[in-house]
Amino acid sequence: MKLGIIGKPQSGKTTVFNAASGHQEAVGDFSQSQHRAVIKVPDKRVDVLAQLLSPERAIYAEIEFLDAPGFTGKGKDSHAPEISRDLRLMDALMPVIDCFSPASSPQKDIRDLLDEMILADQVIVENNIDKKSRKIQLTGDKAGAKELELLEKCRTVLDGGNLLIDTDFIDSERKILRGYTFLTLKPLLFVLNIDENSISRAEECKSEVAQYLAPGKRDVAAMCGKIEMELVALDCDERKMFMDDLGIESPAVEKVIQKSYSLLGVISFITVAGPEVRAWTIPKGTAAQKAAGVVHTDMERGFIRAEVVKFDDYVKYETHAALKAAGKARLEGKEYVVQDGDVIQFRFNV
Repeated sequence: MKLGIIGKPQSGKTTVFNAASGHQEAVGDFSQSQHRAVIKVPDKRVDVLAQLLSPERAIYAEIEFLDAPGFTGKGKDSHAPEISRDLRLMDALMPVIDCFSPASSPQKDIRDLLDEMILADQVIVENNIDKKSRKIQLTGDKAGAKELELLEKCRTVLDGGNLLIDTDFIDSERKILRGYTFLTLKPLLFVLNIDENSISRAEECKSEVAQYLAPGKRDVAAMCGKIEMELVALDCDERKMFMDDLGIESPAVEKVIQKSYSLLGVISFITVAGPEVRAWTIPKGTAAQKAAGVVHTDMERGFIRAEVVKFDDYVKYETHAALKAAGKARLEGKEYVVQDGDVIQFRFNV
C-alpha cells in the first residue's frame, strides 16, 4: 500500500512524514524536497502469534509513504501545479492540513488543495483529448473514439469543480481511467495537524471539516505532528510515560494506518509456516485462491484447499493439534472469502 503525503508549504507535511516513518528529515519551507520511506504496519495479532509460537521471523505488512512536493496552497490561482509521477502512482493521498498556526483556515486549505488536484487533472485531460482527437481524425480509431468520449466526460466533471472519484463510472470506464493516474480518482485521508493544546478536542476539530468526508472516498484523522515526531524518537518506556502525561492512548500514526486500510478497503490475513509468522495485505472480498497468489503464484496456480483458523481461536487453543481436535481448523475451497485476521495455511500442488 502506497500513501502520498501532500499539503501546502509549512502545513507540517514533512513533520507528519517523520512521525509516520521515524525519519528525521528537515522540516520547514522545503516544499521542493521529496522523501520516501517504507514502514512496518503495527499488528498486535502478529505480535501475539510470534510470542506464542516463537518463530525465527515475524514479518509485518508494509506501507510506503511519499512526502511529495508540488502543491502551493494557492488553489485556483496556482494554475498548473507540478505533480510528480511518483505521487500519481500512490494508492491514496494524505493531505496534511494546518490546524496549529494562529492564522490557520482548515476548510479553505482543503478547498485549495482540492482545486489544485482538479487543475492538475485538467491538464492531463486536455492534453489527451487533443492527442486522441488528432489520432482519430487520422486513423478513424473507433476504440479511441470511446476513450475520447470518456475523457470529455471527465473534462465536464473537472470543469464543474468536482472530483472524479465522486462520479459514477462503470467498471470498464474505471479500468481505462486507471492508466491516467488521476489525482481526483484517489481516496483521500485528510490529516489535521493540530497543536498540543488541541489534542483533547481532536474529535471537535474533525467535525469542523465533516462536509468534505464521504465513506470509502474521503476520511479524516487528527494528530499533533510535532508531538508524534518526538514520540518516535523515544525508547518504549519514555514513549509510554510521555503518552500517559499527554493523555494519548496510542500513537496517532497507528490510527492513520487503520483509517487508510478502511479507506482503501484492504484487510490483512496471517500465515504461519515453519520459521515464519507473516501478515499479508489484500483487498476486502478476496477469495482464498487469489489470496494464495499474494503469498506465491504457485500457490494460486496449484491451489487445493485453505486451512483457516480464526485468530481468537488460535490464541485460545495455542497448538495446531488442539485446534484440530476442537474443530476450529476449517478446510475451505477456492471461493472462500478471506476475513481480516484469518490465520491460513494453503494446500497446493504444482
